[in-house]
Amino acid sequence: MAGMPAPGHVNPSLPLVRELVARGTSVAYYASEEFRTAVERAGAEFRAYPEGVLSARDIAEATRSGSLLRVVIRVLRATESLVPFLVDELRRDRPDAVAFDSNAVWGYVAATTAGLPRVSLMTTMMIGSADMKVLTAREWAHPLRAMLPDLPAALRAKSRVVRLFGKEAYPPSPTLPMRGDVTIFPIPRALQPPNPAIDDRCHFVGPTLTGRHEELDPELAAHCAGPEPVVLVSLGTLHQGTGEFFRTCFEVLSDLPVRAVVVVGSHAGDLGPAPAGVLVRRTVPQVELLKRTAVFVTHGGMNSVLEGLGLGVPLVVVPQQVEQLIIGNAVAARGAGVVLRHNLSRRPVPAGDLRAAVDRALHDTALRESARSLADGIADGGGAAAAADVVESVLRR
Repeated sequence: MAGMPAPGHVNPSLPLVRELVARGTSVAYYASEEFRTAVERAGAEFRAYPEGVLSARDIAEATRSGSLLRVVIRVLRATESLVPFLVDELRRDRPDAVAFDSNAVWGYVAATTAGLPRVSLMTTMMIGSADMKVLTAREWAHPLRAMLPDLPAALRAKSRVVRLFGKEAYPPSPTLPMRGDVTIFPIPRALQPPNPAIDDRCHFVGPTLTGRHEELDPELAAHCAGPEPVVLVSLGTLHQGTGEFFRTCFEVLSDLPVRAVVVVGSHAGDLGPAPAGVLVRRTVPQVELLKRTAVFVTHGGMNSVLEGLGLGVPLVVVPQQVEQLIIGNAVAARGAGVVLRHNLSRRPVPAGDLRAAVDRALHDTALRESARSLADGIADGGGAAAAADVVESVLRR
């Protein structure tokens, strides 16, 4: 397994690794050193990427720049170093197949160069050109402004990789995310928008991140134990939101009859005192907390969305990038959430809009019933066991 060194990519792969190991398949998992403990707990043999090539911090910084091309450039530059490294590893200890994160270009190129079967793990939905039509002109403006300065560097980075390893080894356009000989989606098929790239090589197995046991500390448990419904606000590990947004949350949530937990990441020191009824944390054990949550205000990252929906929690989605808007729209189309898209055009979320969205999620019976209905069917794809079946079918062939 050639992993993408970011928690939102590594975490969904580990239940599959655990299932394969339990069935007797040996798994060597390549990632940056920071993921060693998690990989070894899953039962795989951890193998580190060369130091300094790519880390979770690198991916986070590129993502926060607002330019999708900055992420592509970082991935392609890492590919220059990681392909020779992986090809040497594959030739020395030849496996039966290579799995890779759908953004880990080096995994695809190395597997193709070595002539080995390719298994792609795509941790979100496949987004096509039709999905991008939901953007307004104003929402297009900011990402285009952010990406245009990076376009020459992205083209040069792609040309270098193609020149180094050959056009036949490079994934077909569009490069990211990449499909393999088979592609495993740890998401429900119901959330995938229509896309002509989806064929019988694509396997939707539903969430793999199940069965995690996390404890709430005494303060958090006591805060959530009152009679009022709990509202959780978390915008993920990459974007984390802005101080302005969290102060708006303080204003809104202090006016509602709720107990709120607001996860602020690096903003913990610059928000001032939280109002009564609002507990501020840098991080929380999200799955365990969601079991006690009535409404989840989220950025719309796929892992967070699946964790919320899997527990029947209605969502208020505040997307920070286009992919999260499309995920949020898929949830809203199924009646299980509300989308506030202001951030995509760099506008602050108005307090009145946030208040109305949270209030609706708290009291709209249809919204809550739709969330519970999705929860009932969200694991129908079979999860990690079904994903392992797909991998074993490749190994048998």
